[in-house]
Amino acid sequence: MGAHDALNAALMAEADRLLKRTDTLKTYLLAAASLAKQDPKRWHFATMEARASAIIHTVAELESLTRFLIQETHRELNGAHVVKDLRACLRQLAAHTTFESLRALSDPSKLWIRRAEATTLELSSSPLALPIEMKTVQPPLDGRTLRPDHFYRIWSIYGLPGAAFPVVSWEASMLKMAGVRNDLAHGTVPFHEVFQSAGMRISDVERYVSDIIEFALYLVTTWVDYLDSRQYLASP
Repeated sequence: MGAHDALNAALMAEADRLLKRTDTLKTYLLAAASLAKQDPKRWHFATMEARASAIIHTVAELESLTRFLIQETHRELNGAHVVKDLRACLRQLAAHTTFESLRALSDPSKLWIRRAEATTLELSSSPLALPIEMKTVQPPLDGRTLRPDHFYRIWSIYGLPGAAFPVVSWEASMLKMAGVRNDLAHGTVPFHEVFQSAGMRISDVERYVSDIIEFALYLVTTWVDYLDSRQYLASP
């Protein structure tokens, strides 16, 4: 039995949930396209609704998966290691609470104590306490719609192997989906105009969804390999 078998099984189950739900969204896209071919004037609105749903919910599924992956990994590692066990890039996340406390700390004596805590982590034998936020933003996320920059950050902080986006279209699709999702959610562009812009045909949206699915599966399999090989440790 591996050290993280139960966690890895949970991560794969979440990936399977994303796959099933996004496949359903793609089915709605195809159904709307079929109706529109039969009667364009009557069913054009359905194609817009299907595209909007596919974009908003696919982005939401990726956000849910990413948050789950981070939180459950933190939960598993906390208490099982001390801070100095971690590889250097991940210690900054172990010091998250200390860094946050420095924002408004005005007492000079406490300020320098906290700075010392944050700059001597390679010596710290304190129990690991990676942040888990259930009601606020989950570090190292920032509450914004997920974009490629978030995953470049995740790869850097956790020290994940390989490239964040080995397939160029994954990054481009994520960027497009994030922008359109925000336009739809915040009303920055009238609803009907969103779907008049370039790259917003049903076939385009279907491709974006497929790219996000492929990226999500890549993220989970990379993370599982990372856990299995204990690459979060300074000396795996």
